[in-house]
Amino acid sequence: MGCRKQTCVCVCVQTLETPVVIEIDWSDVVAVSNTTTTLQVVANPLLNEKTCPVARQAFESLAALNADMVRYVPWFPYPKVGVAELEPPNYTTNTTSWNFDAIKPQLFAFMNATYKKNHTVVPNFSTQPTWMYATNDWSYPSDPNTCDFSYPRGNAYANTTANVATYYARLLSWLVKGEFEDEFGITHSGGPKYNLTHWEVFNEPQGCHGLDMQGYNEQYDAVVTAIRAAVDPENRIKFVGLAASGSPLDWISYFLDPKNHQPGIPRDYVSFHFYANCPSRTDPKNYENFFKEADGFIANAKQIAAVRASLSPATKISCDEMGVILPDDNVPAPVPFPKIYWNAAGAMYAYLVGELTKIGFEVLGQSQLAGTPPQPQWDIHESQYPSVSLLDWTTGLGNGRYWVLKLLIEEFGPGDLLVNTSIPSSPHIPMCAKVDGHAGYTNVTLSCAEEGAVISAIEFASFGTPTGTCGNYTVGKCNALNTTSIMKLACIGKKSCSVQSYPTFGDPCYKTYKDFVVQATCTAGGGIAIPPDYPNMVNVYAQAYTTTDGAKKVLLVNKSYGTGEVTLPSNSEASFSATLRVVDEQTGTGPPRTLRITSPKVSLAPYAVAVVIFK
Repeated sequence: MGCRKQTCVCVCVQTLETPVVIEIDWSDVVAVSNTTTTLQVVANPLLNEKTCPVARQAFESLAALNADMVRYVPWFPYPKVGVAELEPPNYTTNTTSWNFDAIKPQLFAFMNATYKKNHTVVPNFSTQPTWMYATNDWSYPSDPNTCDFSYPRGNAYANTTANVATYYARLLSWLVKGEFEDEFGITHSGGPKYNLTHWEVFNEPQGCHGLDMQGYNEQYDAVVTAIRAAVDPENRIKFVGLAASGSPLDWISYFLDPKNHQPGIPRDYVSFHFYANCPSRTDPKNYENFFKEADGFIANAKQIAAVRASLSPATKISCDEMGVILPDDNVPAPVPFPKIYWNAAGAMYAYLVGELTKIGFEVLGQSQLAGTPPQPQWDIHESQYPSVSLLDWTTGLGNGRYWVLKLLIEEFGPGDLLVNTSIPSSPHIPMCAKVDGHAGYTNVTLSCAEEGAVISAIEFASFGTPTGTCGNYTVGKCNALNTTSIMKLACIGKKSCSVQSYPTFGDPCYKTYKDFVVQATCTAGGGIAIPPDYPNMVNVYAQAYTTTDGAKKVLLVNKSYGTGEVTLPSNSEASFSATLRVVDEQTGTGPPRTLRITSPKVSLAPYAVAVVIFK
């Protein structure tokens, strides 16, 4: 297959219907990567070496990733692992409850696997002592492995901000200086003396202890000021703010606006989270929904990047929790899911890495190293989001999500050039388009492919809850009655048209996600519909890079539960040579298969992630 430019490489993706051509113009740089792919590690019983036999292997797997900007979060359901002062000071006996015994094992194991191997880390001791809030109940489980989701209790009162800031100053003094003085002037020593370069303030604060946007900024400013005074007079530590649940534009905008902070307070990073889901825990076809939700997040990410550029251009963007949470994941006995789930979730992350790198995000962290269903034999009695794990909880070895991350860390990084990569659509009769409301209310675009052809019929149009597939659509219970008439007016007799899904047709069913589906034909030949919607369509994503070592690489992601046949270009099939590294269901808990390709034809298994390396 030929190309229009000498700098262009074409890749054919054989769907179940017609070939799709991926065109790459190596001379057209669309973005320079500033992105670090990484992960978060949440302290939990699976990582407790005293009670769990796979914990040591888990930390060995972490070390093998060689990741930077690794986030460490001692999470609130395990107060003894994340809070160093669980009781208020006793002013009768002049004693305190400062104790790091339950904190040190997982913290030290984490730092040995990352920091001690010269990798940057982003600690976040996100749980504040509950006794610092307006409550008489600051109880906590005596067993560090026992989960208590009710530990954060009470709202802030007059002294809370000052107490919380002082607490973090002492905590950082122990971590950085190795010692601190408590409320009665008693020195506590034995700290690790880490040279920390980053610190994140709180986690998912919306509503926690009654925090609103203003309250969070006030506590952030106070904590940063106290930490600087205690351990960072030269202002070397970079602070990460917000760690918002989801990606709320109002919270992010409020945090980024310098008017909402005290003078001199840094906003080095703003962070937030994204988790996809789907209706079925066990149906692999259902996992295609991850990518629809990822598209919605990408649309929101573009708005966040624009707000950053407007309010605080020097602030870096960190999406430091990215993953999938399957339905009923934290119930007492979660239903097992097929192993191909790991590949689907890893493929979604790889797709997001390609797109968010172009948008300019600096940190993209998969969540999380370790999760598990209950393991009573290891003193793990509650489910810990097993679908979010990067490891096989029975062995501590990496699953498909882990190996996708390792592949991306090894093949791509800051300084790489992302080049123009396009996927022209093939004409179809009829042409069918669908905007999924979960992914944002974007446009439907219809175009006739043949010269002189125009749109002759709108065979189906619905904005609401239509069902079915191309050629067999049905109106659902929710339907904007004006959809067909508006589409006919906008498109009939034209070579192409583009119509926005919302608010064009109004809102036929408030508080319901609505889809926009159109089926149309042309006077001659086929048409191209965007976004396309065809039965059994295999959806392959591609992004080409020129990496810092000069190598030309293509990231390929199969976003479908179907096989994609990929044909790479070659002047002579006899002399074709490239390297393919692929993670798919076949690789399981093992590393990517590395193949020397001597034929331009490659098959991508369902939810496969591959990197083609041209030499």
